Amino acid sequence: MSPITDSDPLADVPGRQNLLDEPEHAGLLRMTRLVEHLFRVPIAYMALLGTDLTVVTRIGSGSEHWGFLTTYPLAELLAIPRWWPDLSGFPAAGFIGAEIKFAASAPLRSSEGLDLGLLVIADVQLRPDFSREDHETLVELAGVLSGKMELRMMASQAREMELSRQEAERRFRGIANAVPLLIVYTGVDGTRSFVNDTLLEFTGRTLQEEVGDGFADPFHPDYREAVVAAYWDAFQERRPLAIEFPMRRHDGEYRWMLARGNPRFLANGTYAGYTGCFVDMTDQRSVVLELQKQNRCAAAVAEAAGAFYLILDAEGRIQQASPLCRPTSGPGPMRGRFLWEACDAAVPGGAAIRDAIRRAASGRATVQIRTAYLPVPGGGAAELLWSFTPVLSDENELIAVAATAFELSGTRRSKAA
Repeated sequence: MSPITDSDPLADVPGRQNLLDEPEHAGLLRMTRLVEHLFRVPIAYMALLGTDLTVVTRIGSGSEHWGFLTTYPLAELLAIPRWWPDLSGFPAAGFIGAEIKFAASAPLRSSEGLDLGLLVIADVQLRPDFSREDHETLVELAGVLSGKMELRMMASQAREMELSRQEAERRFRGIANAVPLLIVYTGVDGTRSFVNDTLLEFTGRTLQEEVGDGFADPFHPDYREAVVAAYWDAFQERRPLAIEFPMRRHDGEYRWMLARGNPRFLANGTYAGYTGCFVDMTDQRSVVLELQKQNRCAAAVAEAAGAFYLILDAEGRIQQASPLCRPTSGPGPMRGRFLWEACDAAVPGGAAIRDAIRRAASGRATVQIRTAYLPVPGGGAAELLWSFTPVLSDENELIAVAATAFELSGTRRSKAA
């Protein structure tokens, strides 16, 4: 007989939603028929309960009589297994049909104490011969059914978890294959378990080649050993990694790649492997090298003319400084410090220099100012002409600010003056 299911799908109890769906209910139905045969009753069924202890679905025989439990205080039946050899004249005559003369029940409970429902047998005939031993047998059978149901629940939960895992993996692969980054995913043993399509397109190699022992073959031979060693050190120490090296593209050209990796941990803190990505930095590297070349040339010209020359970031921190830039007496190197704090010539006009750098960076135009320079040989003073020129990329993004300072002729003043 097919189960009759009420409107509540047990949605708030994971693993029980599909407990009685085909083909899962077949084994449970056979067991209720076995109970029916052992006790020689026309009615034997399992009633599954919701968290509010209301019957939400049933399976077994005698469906025309299943309504007799709908108004009974089921919490009492779960706490103490009951049986009624003679229900004639039972006082709660509104919940038991007049044709039911005998009923017995035993709770269905998981190994962790979760109330699953009831195993119920009933008869339209009196059963004065139903003994305590018979009821104990019913309770034991309920335990067997509970175990079977719990296994069904565990299997259902496992299926749901596997489906969730597969869906998460499908989404991850979809996202990973859609981004322009070259992505690598390793297992807990450090070997590659996944690379995205972008990486395969870059190298022109197969998935088997990229996840095999020859994963480092595209790395430039001069860098290969050092890169692999750096990876394994970071993997074993479970720390982030960032390293640059040339990697062969599918057309044979070596491209400079920035490889970044991070350890991956499960929610419980267990080490799960490593995730890495490669970014092609060749074009940016070329821009930087060209800029450095231009800076060296400009610095040489400035020094030949007796000028200071510096490369600053947008905030005014020194990235490079020509030898003529004498540091202040403050501690540490000039690099990384603010120009008006680190360079002796910039200290007297610090506020004006800071404002000029800000205007050059925001306005994308050269800004010139004059400041005093103290002291000069002999103890006097001079006036400097500062030029702050923004260095821009092809996309008009600010890369740096170039600063030069010339001593204006005829501005030296002796100390006495």
